[in-house]
Amino acid sequence: MTHVSVRAVVVDDDFMIARLHGKFIDSQPGYQLVGIAHNYEQALSIVKETNPNLLLLDVFMPDRSGIDVLREIRALNIPCDAILITAANELEVVEEGFRFGVFDYLIKPFDLNHLQDSLKKYGQFKSRLSSLTSVNQGMVDDLKKMRSASHVKPMASGIDFRTLERIKSSLSLSETPQSAEEIAKTAGVSRSTARTYLAYLVEENSADEELVYGAIGRPQRVFRIK
Repeated sequence: MTHVSVRAVVVDDDFMIARLHGKFIDSQPGYQLVGIAHNYEQALSIVKETNPNLLLLDVFMPDRSGIDVLREIRALNIPCDAILITAANELEVVEEGFRFGVFDYLIKPFDLNHLQDSLKKYGQFKSRLSSLTSVNQGMVDDLKKMRSASHVKPMASGIDFRTLERIKSSLSLSETPQSAEEIAKTAGVSRSTARTYLAYLVEENSADEELVYGAIGRPQRVFRIK
């Protein structure tokens, strides 16, 4: 993606989703995960301590909003960009985010492919900036294009983003294929919910389904993330 090393912090109140996104970011070329925060106070503390280039910042947090985090970072003159995670009905949040210079938006629901696209775009943006010794209008126009918001495709009706991310996180964190019952226990959902979301992931080609045959009885269906 780029030779520029991007230091990133994930801010999300959901521990499993934060861990999934953090692990994914850390696996991307040119990226280093330097911290995970779950609330406003943790976010500011980690930003001050680690001096990141980029925040993957969820608007919703239990104490104060992600916009409050951005507002305080700007007030402290901390040079840090943000990819903001927000819902489609939060127009005011998007408008305020633009005022604080948000680099990109991920509109819920989204998947890891959309996150990867946004990370690639930011890496290219940082690489282009680091290579410049002077600027002209054409260069500025190119940089502005890189900051355009990501396009996201709608998710199937009845599929909740946060539940889907918990299921995917449970699969991603397992080294061996897991049954629906095992995933349900890890993700903290019912077995029927786990089966529904696993079927969706298989249909979307995000997970593989296999049959495991034992010595007796019916074969067991197990799943692994792609």
